[in-house]
Amino acid sequence: MVSERGVVNTVSTRYNDLGVITMAIAREHVKALIDRLSDEQVQALWVILNSMAWPTEKVSPEEAAEIEESFAEIDAGKGVKAEDVWRELGV
Repeated sequence: MVSERGVVNTVSTRYNDLGVITMAIAREHVKALIDRLSDEQVQALWVILNSMAWPTEKVSPEEAAEIEESFAEIDAGKGVKAEDVWRELGV
């Protein structure tokens, strides 16, 4: 968390067997980090942030069927590993 003096305290956690640093930081710091990203990285970040910033919508029956089909494809080994996507995007 960020203390009253603006010092960032960090906590190590694990997520999907990856080491992740969880921290509460000032918006200005996040904005500065975004300025260091490539256009492709900003586009990938936009997708993530856009889904977080807007309220969730109800899933239609058609969308639910598509989601189930996607899970079946992943179970069949047709999925793409996150690491491959990150490498392609330079993340």
